[in-house]
Amino acid sequence: MLKNKKKFILAISVIILTFSITSSFAKTNKSPSMEELASHAAVLNSNSNRYSKPEKYLQVNNRLNLDGFTKIMEDNKLEIWHKDKNASIRIVDKKSGYIWGGLPYEKPEDMNTTWSGIGNSLLSIDYFDKKGIEKRLSIADKTVNKKYIIDGNKLKYSVNYSQLGISFDFQMELKDGKLTFSIYNDSIKEGSDNHLAAIYFVPFLGSTRADEIDGYIFVPDGAGALIRFNKPSKYLINFDKRVYGKDYGIDKLYEVNDLKSSRPNDFTVEEPSILMPVFGVVHGVKQNAIFATIKDGVEYASITASPSGMLTNYNWVSAKFIYRQKYLQPTSRNGAGVQVVQENRNNFNAEITYDFLNGDNADYVGMAKIYRDTLKKEGILSKKEKIDDNIPLQIDIVASDIEKSFLYNKILKITSIDEIKNIVDKLNKYKINNTTIVLQGWQKGGIGGYKPSSFEFESKLGGKDNFRDLDEYIKSKGGRLYYYENPVTVNETQIDLRKEGGNSLSQALIMLERDNNDIWFKNTYFVESNLVADYISKKADQYSLNNMNSMAINEVGSKLYAENQQNHVTTRSDAYKKFQQALNKVSNTIKDLALYNPNQYLWKFVNDIFNTPMINSQYLFESDTVPFLQIVLKGSIDYYGPYSNMSFYSKMDALKLVEYGAYPSFIITGKKNTDLKYTTISELYSTNFEDWQENIIDIYNYVNKALSKVEGKMIINRTVLTLGVVKVDYEDNISIIVNYTEKDYKIGDTLVPNEDYAVIEGE
Repeated sequence: MLKNKKKFILAISVIILTFSITSSFAKTNKSPSMEELASHAAVLNSNSNRYSKPEKYLQVNNRLNLDGFTKIMEDNKLEIWHKDKNASIRIVDKKSGYIWGGLPYEKPEDMNTTWSGIGNSLLSIDYFDKKGIEKRLSIADKTVNKKYIIDGNKLKYSVNYSQLGISFDFQMELKDGKLTFSIYNDSIKEGSDNHLAAIYFVPFLGSTRADEIDGYIFVPDGAGALIRFNKPSKYLINFDKRVYGKDYGIDKLYEVNDLKSSRPNDFTVEEPSILMPVFGVVHGVKQNAIFATIKDGVEYASITASPSGMLTNYNWVSAKFIYRQKYLQPTSRNGAGVQVVQENRNNFNAEITYDFLNGDNADYVGMAKIYRDTLKKEGILSKKEKIDDNIPLQIDIVASDIEKSFLYNKILKITSIDEIKNIVDKLNKYKINNTTIVLQGWQKGGIGGYKPSSFEFESKLGGKDNFRDLDEYIKSKGGRLYYYENPVTVNETQIDLRKEGGNSLSQALIMLERDNNDIWFKNTYFVESNLVADYISKKADQYSLNNMNSMAINEVGSKLYAENQQNHVTTRSDAYKKFQQALNKVSNTIKDLALYNPNQYLWKFVNDIFNTPMINSQYLFESDTVPFLQIVLKGSIDYYGPYSNMSFYSKMDALKLVEYGAYPSFIITGKKNTDLKYTTISELYSTNFEDWQENIIDIYNYVNKALSKVEGKMIINRTVLTLGVVKVDYEDNISIIVNYTEKDYKIGDTLVPNEDYAVIEGE
């Protein structure tokens, strides 16, 4: 319980602070001016972990040696040394001479025997004993029988935890200067009393004790996060997140259920997730680094990082391949239950590759560029960002919704077709032509009442011809029209819960319950994952028949979950494949596909990415937010920030759009928010276009002045010049310097005004 509190306490404070500021504008139904935005800049201190800190560039020397190790393989980049006694390795970077490994000693004074084994050995496991208690043990333990053979540049291990009845084979291979660890599912054997929970390959590779050297751990939390090496602190939790987000078919649906005395369990901002299966460690910025990529078993992997002071005095990061976990089995209707161990093991092959970097590549920027190049070679980032005279502007427009009435619910027209055209005209008047319009609530029943399985236009908005006319009108004005879909999360009126609702491993409906009596539907349900894929595929055909060229899908990109109804199981791996197949069909059937905050495995299908994360989870041990995600994407896919009228509208946020290369977005309505009180979107506190028109124009023009210079260009470097001042370098010798501070900053002959930016070209 305390762990859950600690994990969310910082995120809670940010949400409360942001909501209080936003509410002050919502009460007047008037958007803030750019001058008013600047006055709130103090809310986001550039020294917080929402931003990045300057590097010290301190020299880091070897801490490890090769005593007791034997060289077993090498290529032109690396030497691999092995010690039989504790199944540990050392890696020598032949270019720099730097030695990588686990702990510096076989048995450090501040570690017990179990953790010393974990910190040194090639592999460790978590397992559940017959009482369901989770424990951890490395292959270095004296009770573990192990043998190996060396076959060229492959090290093949057979491991038998004889006292546990668990055995398996794994392999380490050196190829092209990279080290790959893998285990095939077929080799895993288990007894009846103890069951495999998770496997970690070289969990302490690159670990450091406290702040003995300059460096950090990189994790892809949201946009990206650094955990700088620091003195031990008494953290209550470590970093542990599933790649591609929670599996809602088994994971806890929310962490915080014990804060009702101080604050309702109702979060307006979802915690960032891990969109990319990567992590890294830096020992001395621009000197030495490890960059790890999970290659197989991604859908069952998590990334776990432990700062100094959490369990040990060492900083370490690892992939965790999950074979079993516990889940809540209800024992009564009031929600009480017991934690039980998953009966059937997740079946998958696990593989992870470590790349050893030095020089200019040895930091998170170098990692991002290497990952970008890899994704391009694999065809995942095969497209190019659209290049126009001006940047695009995303405008989500809610057209209709259901409205609660005394006797029966009715449809409320929120923004008519003519009003949408009028909005486009008003933007055009200010030379904002490159619009990306996303139409929400176009379906029969509106945004909160339509059936994900059906395809019908809302008659109150007009027939099919009206929408086709709107599409052509927007196109004639220089924009494009996306039709919005959310086939994943629904309220109880949108599906037949018995036939379409997703089921968790406890055989209960997958449901998010919000502690908010002011909203209409407190419960949000998940559609069965296999049905989600079917609905998307069928929609692609219907879009094509109706000459609808563009589909924007919410939730599918960021939610990957199993269906666990008895005799009707869709594993997370199955859902992974089904979602890919469905989106592949969409991308091959219609012209454009956009996803909101999508996981990396779906990037190859998209033309636009909406709601790109701009911060990390802001755990106390996360020292910096970095735009790792944006460095990977820039130049390949158009990506947009969160809605600027939904808590992302301060002057600092506008500057962050500029720094991160993200395009602005808004969600708007024709009606005023007081008229939406009895709809499913009543919590959208400030969306009326007339209230936001001036601000939309100001923010767009402010961001466009910078980013129009770098459309289609990749980010090649990023440097924090001093606290609060960041320089982002693009292709073709263009740089953008962003100054978050209250003082002007001069770089060469260029003066960057306080809380502003400057673009430098042709240096």
